Amino acid sequence: MLTNDGSRIMNSQGKPCEDGTETMISILEEAIQSEIESEQKYLHGAEVACDTCVRDFFVSLAKMEHDHKDQLTKQLAELRAQMKIVEEINDMFS
Repeated sequence: MLTNDGSRIMNSQGKPCEDGTETMISILEEAIQSEIESEQKYLHGAEVACDTCVRDFFVSLAKMEHDHKDQLTKQLAELRAQMKIVEEINDMFS
C-alpha cells in the first residue's frame, strides 16, 4: 500500500502493508464470536451465583462483553462499507 506521496505504508513490525482487509474481517468476526461466548458464560455464572455480589459482578462482566461485541460489530460494518466503496471505485475503472 502506498501513501499519497508514493511512499510505502509500513506496519508496526516495519513490514510493508498489503491489503489485509479479509484478514481484518476474519479477526473481527472471531473477536465478535469470542465476546458473545464470554457474555454467555458470564450470564450463566450470574444465573448460578448464590451471592448477590457475585451475581452482580458476573452481570457487569457480561455487560462489558456485550459492549465490546457492539463496538466490534460497528467496526466490522464500517470496514465492510469501506470495502464496498473501494470495490465500486475499482469497478468503475475496470
